[in-house]
Amino acid sequence: MRRTVAVVLIALGVFCLALAPMMRTWMSSSLMKTPLDYYNPTVNVGEITYFNIEDVELVEDADVEAHSTIRADVASSTDDVVVWDQFTWIKDAETDFGISSTNRRAGHDRVTGELVDCCDAMINDEAVQQSGQGWKFPFFTEQRDHDFFETTVQEVVPMEFEGVEEVDGVEAYKFVQTVEPTVIDERELPRSVAGLEGDGDVVGDETFSIVRTYWIEPVSGSPIDMSEEHHRTVVVDGEEVLTLLSGELRFDDATRAAAIENSEQARTVLPLLHTTLPLGALVLGAGFVGIAVVLLVTGRRTENHG
Repeated sequence: MRRTVAVVLIALGVFCLALAPMMRTWMSSSLMKTPLDYYNPTVNVGEITYFNIEDVELVEDADVEAHSTIRADVASSTDDVVVWDQFTWIKDAETDFGISSTNRRAGHDRVTGELVDCCDAMINDEAVQQSGQGWKFPFFTEQRDHDFFETTVQEVVPMEFEGVEEVDGVEAYKFVQTVEPTVIDERELPRSVAGLEGDGDVVGDETFSIVRTYWIEPVSGSPIDMSEEHHRTVVVDGEEVLTLLSGELRFDDATRAAAIENSEQARTVLPLLHTTLPLGALVLGAGFVGIAVVLLVTGRRTENHG
């Protein structure tokens, strides 16, 4: 009888020991991938000062909305790489005046979130090779700095890890990317608009800087909150003569709530499959085998004494 029970326990133990790595690798890995049919609209809001080029006037402290839509290109994606198309439209919420618009296309690794050089990657319809993190961070994000591609200056700028915070009750890793004032273009404008004396036009440098903050839910690697402090100006002879766009835009309440909801499955299921259940299976399997060994040893001793 003891031998039969021991054999059954050994079989159960081996099964549990074999199941543990399967749960950690195969089962969890199948869920640790960005969906190929991904679609996500977001809205950032804030008070912004901007230059209205139509009315040739500076609009101060306007309520501004940045509407962004990301849609996966299923046909261009693969099992390992998902291709995203993004369109962003910034407008004055009161007057509906369109301040700016941008579009972007890139492929990124479905697990790590790192950009991949493929799939006709572009920014504002111009081909741009992109690298580093693109939109999201790796599943099970680590508490360290990450290279992150900045689309306006079109280069990798580190996202620095700055600690752990809660966003509406959900733990998040805070990362901050700082882009120092950088010349991105030239602007020709009337001297009167630039506040300069004299007639005619003046050519200045269009400069851009931003402080971008992501609050990343670490299991899914997805942002559940985001803030961007924009500052875009025209500089003539080292002096800012015109503000083109300045202020902070941040996820509105609905966008933040949707982002938290979208991360819920990853937050609850992946830790179980990746850590808790495999560890439990290892302990249980080792326990079954240990009990079986004890039964076999004590059974033999009993037989010998008999």
